[in-house]
Amino acid sequence: MSLILIKICVTITIVLGLSVIAERVSPRVAGLLGGYPLGIAIVLVFISYEEGASFAAQSMVHTLAGLCANLSVFATYGLVISLRPKCPVWLAALLSLLSFMIVGLGLSYIDFDLISAVVFIIIVIAICIFSFKRFAEMKIHRAVRLGFWVTFVRAAMACFVVLSITGLANIMGPQMAGVMASFPSTVFPMVVIIHFTYGPAPVLSIIKHFPNGLGAMVSFGIVYALYLESLGLLWGTLASFGAATVYLLAFSLFQQKMRPKTT
Repeated sequence: MSLILIKICVTITIVLGLSVIAERVSPRVAGLLGGYPLGIAIVLVFISYEEGASFAAQSMVHTLAGLCANLSVFATYGLVISLRPKCPVWLAALLSLLSFMIVGLGLSYIDFDLISAVVFIIIVIAICIFSFKRFAEMKIHRAVRLGFWVTFVRAAMACFVVLSITGLANIMGPQMAGVMASFPSTVFPMVVIIHFTYGPAPVLSIIKHFPNGLGAMVSFGIVYALYLESLGLLWGTLASFGAATVYLLAFSLFQQKMRPKTT
């Protein structure tokens, strides 16, 4: 019971934190941080704790490939609200979830190794970065106070995903568990709630920058898959987060260098 409470508290904290960043800072920053391996780390750390390091390392390989299903969620969401800006939130969310299930199910039948998974997802990320450029930019200028029920639904959705995947990991096996772990359990609820509160425009801004941050998730996954068993859960996870942080810092520095100077 205490482990379940820890899972719930950690997940709720991250979901609420990302939403606050989107409101108080910008959707662009929230989108980039959405690529940080927060939700996946929650799932994989608990899987490692409950099923063992070897199981978690194998799962991470399929999680890397499963990021394609992760991206399909936001590609579908962005496409739907671009073509139909007045599309109901529930319909955009439902179609995105359906996209994840279809793509994820297909990926679960492919026997990836670490190299093929990394090459595959890098190609997919590159395609998405190019494709998502057409999505509009918008900053949230006036924050809206979110009600209790909205916050509750958002946090409950993420908790359900984390508890379900970690609880059924031993039944699903490392391939399916890994693919399911790629579900954006912390970012997707944020996207839905931002859409519900502010409309489609800021959601498109978040989605536009989301693939750029996935390099952090790939960096995390490579180190996690390679060194979890030798370093152990604590140091393997910290080393993986270190690799993800280095990527985000390097990418942020690169973006600053590439921005045109104002005179």
